[in-house]
Order: sequence, then C-alpha cells, then structure tokens
Amino acid sequence: MKRIGRMEYSRWAKDERGSISILTIGLFLVTIGVLILITDIASLSVSRQSLIHASESAAIRASHSMDLASYYKGNSGVTVPIDCQAAYGKVIEDLGQWTESGRELRRIELRQIALRDFSCSGNRVRISTSARAVLPFRLPQTSPYVEIHTTVEAESDRTP
Repeated sequence: MKRIGRMEYSRWAKDERGSISILTIGLFLVTIGVLILITDIASLSVSRQSLIHASESAAIRASHSMDLASYYKGNSGVTVPIDCQAAYGKVIEDLGQWTESGRELRRIELRQIALRDFSCSGNRVRISTSARAVLPFRLPQTSPYVEIHTTVEAESDRTP
C-alpha cells in the first residue's frame, strides 16, 4: 500500500512540475513593470521641481525690476512698483540662461522650456512656463516626452 501511495504522489509531482517557474517569471515581470513605472513617475516629479525652481528664479529676478519713475513720484499705490517691460526682459533672459546651462543647473530630462504667460501689475509678477520632459523608459509607439506646466508668482514689497 505504501508503494501505491508513493506512485500517486510521484504522479501528482510530475503534473505540477514547472508551475512554480511560471509564477516566479510572472512575478518578476510584474516587479519590473512596477519599477519602470516608479522610475518614470520619479523622473517626472524631479523634472517638474526643476522647472519650478527655474520659474521661481526668473520671477524673483523680474520682481527686482523697480519702476523708479513711479516709485519716486509716489503715485503707484504699491510699496515698490515693478517696471513690467524690464521684468519681462529679465524673465526671458533668465529662462534662456537656464535652458543653455549645463547639467549642474538643470535636469537632463528637461527640454524646450517656454514662457507661456506673463502678467505684471503693481508689485506682482506672475509667469507660467512649460517644458518637455523625456521619460527614462517608455512604451513603443508612444510619445518620447511629457509636457510639464507650472505657474509661479513673485511680489516685490521690500524698500530699496
């Protein structure tokens, strides 16, 4: 009777042989897929943060463009009025310098930073920027980049 029991066990083992390998390969593929997804999401997050830093830098630099005529006349209604034309020029210049900078200042994934909107009134400057971020991993037949947008604002309320 023991012999029959062993034969039955042996037959069961032969029928199930290899099923662990299939499960292991499946789990491995799912793990690789999740790692690729996490890497792309992290890359987008860091690229967006880099775009925010560049936009904030440009907005702060623009907020330092003081309109001296309005300031000395005292009719601007704000503590430190901004010269909007000079501020716009500083934003364009700062974003251009950032785009042309090396890896030490910007993420290599970011391409084509663009100024989408500029508004200036009184002592506030608001800019909207966008850039293309190249993903480290992407599926075939998909776009090689993702467009990232950000809006920042700076206010000049200090006395010169």
